[in-house]
Amino acid sequence: MHPSFTHKSNIHTLKINQSNQKPVLQAPKWLRTCFSIMEKISPFVCSRIATRLFFTPIKFKTPDNELAIYNAAKKSIFNFKKYNIQIYEWGSSKNAVLLVHGWSSRGTQIAHLAKPLIENGYKVYSFDAPAHGKSNGKKTNIIEISELILKLEKKYVTINALIGHSIGGTACIYALSKGSEIKKCITISSPASSIDILASYCKQINVGFKVQKLMKNYIEKKLFKIKFDDLNALSLTQQIVSEGLVIHCNNDVDTSVNNAHSIHKNWKKSKLVLTNKLGHRKILRNKTVSKTIVEFLNS
Repeated sequence: MHPSFTHKSNIHTLKINQSNQKPVLQAPKWLRTCFSIMEKISPFVCSRIATRLFFTPIKFKTPDNELAIYNAAKKSIFNFKKYNIQIYEWGSSKNAVLLVHGWSSRGTQIAHLAKPLIENGYKVYSFDAPAHGKSNGKKTNIIEISELILKLEKKYVTINALIGHSIGGTACIYALSKGSEIKKCITISSPASSIDILASYCKQINVGFKVQKLMKNYIEKKLFKIKFDDLNALSLTQQIVSEGLVIHCNNDVDTSVNNAHSIHKNWKKSKLVLTNKLGHRKILRNKTVSKTIVEFLNS
């Protein structure tokens, strides 16, 4: 199966036939009701509680289809700030790739990509981000995950490429803008705008713009101490000199394909690959997508 290629727009389209994906689970009705009531009583208190939840990922049990990947990995612990970070390694090549998972996920989910990478001569590293998977902690954020990427890049000096899924891809972009010397970066199903991420979250928990604005101001002034716009992949990609491959599904209901078009437009040294009917997560397990990644890394 070969992708068609349009030279003018520098876009590949992989013609893949898979079943439609279900959208990400919405916040439960009771939680949406609670936030709606809190917003009416005190938008300020509502915004503080919503902010805490915003940075608290859900830890899911490792599914059966990841157990073989987990058991095959060489595991170690990396001390980062107050966290004991679970590290995974597969393969033994001197050319290494770092896989970065998405929000409320774990290293073994994106590690479905490990086998084709190993078969094509790469060593693969991954990790459970703070407050994710086997790593400890309750809260984290994209800046912290980006700092961890930079630390791991220094520790494992053979890493010469980053592959990030969803928020993990955005964290990779942020790390590249903050001094990472990685030569190639692949983002898969990644969001482009930090404010859109916040707006989507507020919609899910059923609060309005007033609470969203209070959250934004608090995060900017007290937590991150930088503007939300400084976290946008749209502006960050303009600073990046690394080569990029932006992969996204036209049918992604969790993160619209418009995000991929925007990232690609702002990333001068990038190619855009679009798939059909793979959604937000099955895209990680598709052989044609894996082949496209390997071809990019080998180019």
